[in-house]
Amino acid sequence: MSTPEAIAGGLESVFHRIEKTAMAGVPILNPRLSVKAVGLRECGDEWLAVLVTPWFMNLVLLPQADADPSSATTGEKSHVVFPAGRFEFIHGFEEELGPYRMCSLFSPVFEFADQESAEATALAVLAALFSASDDDEDRDMVDIWEGRMPEAEAIVPVGDAEATPAPENVAMSRRSLLGLREAGEAEG
Repeated sequence: MSTPEAIAGGLESVFHRIEKTAMAGVPILNPRLSVKAVGLRECGDEWLAVLVTPWFMNLVLLPQADADPSSATTGEKSHVVFPAGRFEFIHGFEEELGPYRMCSLFSPVFEFADQESAEATALAVLAALFSASDDDEDRDMVDIWEGRMPEAEAIVPVGDAEATPAPENVAMSRRSLLGLREAGEAEG
């Protein structure tokens, strides 16, 4: 079994290579950021981290055991439920890494002035993902991020047989969901 350090190091190595090859010279790179797997932890039978790169910040899930690379097609979408709600992940594959799933948080990442602020945000995202208030357990982030609110009958809190009414139709960004400021919004 690989250690968390080895898993994080392997993930970082693959995305360092991508930065130097496929992303070389692409104008969306934030030169103040580098590749870093933040907060790697076990999550069911997978490893979860926030991957910070000069071009995105994503949640990433990696299988803990050798996974069958044919188990999901690259680009295929799946949903994962966390205490903060249901999130959409896209399947990917890299030869050195194997299959993985990612959920976009920020792309591009120009709002981060430095690596320290990006990593602090990544840790805040992980904390928000696993801490939910009573209001959060009804959130279907896939629908919210796509501008739809779930139907009332689809919202059933854990341990409660009755559906709760759907909240008012409001626009909510990923940043506001996670309690983060919008780009350009001043600290208050």
